[in-house]
Amino acid sequence: MAELRKAMASYIRPEDDLAAEAEVLIGRGWLRRDAEDRLWLTEEGEQARVDLARNAPAIRAALHEGIDDADYVTTVKVLQQLIRNAGGAAA
Repeated sequence: MAELRKAMASYIRPEDDLAAEAEVLIGRGWLRRDAEDRLWLTEEGEQARVDLARNAPAIRAALHEGIDDADYVTTVKVLQQLIRNAGGAAA
């Protein structure tokens, strides 16, 4: 898991639980463990990754429909400040 955490250092937060998330993906059949306990993407996992990459722009567009970019940025900044005010770590 340390190797995975290092590889994903720019994507994860300290509070992210990679072990728990890996178990979820193993349960879905998207990851598997080898004899050395390393994690590998399965064929199903690769297909899910490809599908997400293909569909992500349309999903984002649907979620952002009717929302001005400036309003979106302001909303994110306000939500991040609310998290900090509550004692959390905002990105």
